[in-house]
Amino acid sequence: MDAVLSLPAEYKEMAREGSTTDQPRLVVYDIGLVQVRLTLWDRSPRPLLDQAQNALDTWDSYNHDASGQSTRTTFKGSDAVQSDITYNKEESPTRVMQLFVVTGDDRMYELRVDMPKGTPTEKKGTAVFKSARDRLEIGPDRAPPPRPRATP
Repeated sequence: MDAVLSLPAEYKEMAREGSTTDQPRLVVYDIGLVQVRLTLWDRSPRPLLDQAQNALDTWDSYNHDASGQSTRTTFKGSDAVQSDITYNKEESPTRVMQLFVVTGDDRMYELRVDMPKGTPTEKKGTAVFKSARDRLEIGPDRAPPPRPRATP
């Protein structure tokens, strides 16, 4: 997947899907209430802001109560968009923080962290997202498949 994802040691790989012929490829790490996902498309399926809007539309399709914002940014020299979405507000409020990055060779990576909104676990999920984002290494010089590195 050409990525190195650094997560706290308690995160364990729970799922892995996709291949070079079955896009996108993704890996999911989970400790229960906070889930981390890294997804890779070999070719960006759509422009960054459209991808972020597609994510919001997907969350909104469940209960029609999703809201959020997306912000253009850069990630280590590549174009990026960061999204922060809340959905399922009445039943089980969920917050999803996402970073979409398109590299120079048109690969798209998505780092996503799902967490319960309005709980002490939300702080942990936010901290995990920020740490994983800041330490994420992507690109063709990275060794696949991504394996979490324990962080202090």
